[in-house]
Amino acid sequence: MAIPVDVQDYVEKHIKLMISQTETYLPFIRVAFPYSKNLADGVYNLIIGSALSVFVNQYAMRMKYPTADDFTEFGKISLKYRDQIDQFFT
Repeated sequence: MAIPVDVQDYVEKHIKLMISQTETYLPFIRVAFPYSKNLADGVYNLIIGSALSVFVNQYAMRMKYPTADDFTEFGKISLKYRDQIDQFFT
């Protein structure tokens, strides 16, 4: 079972919004966390954690549960944004 297109679109829009906000706050992030060894991992985890909440919430609003395959698809969706986040910190 594939993720419904509207849920996928909603999740991807949320991830893109979070990435654009990261770009805006990047100067603050670098100053606030100067000793962090890998800010890209932290930011990626925060963004994907937020997107996961949106993903599960979209299913809950439909009174459904995501399947294991749906979570696998979510992982594939989120992974395609990893490089974009890494580029902020290189």
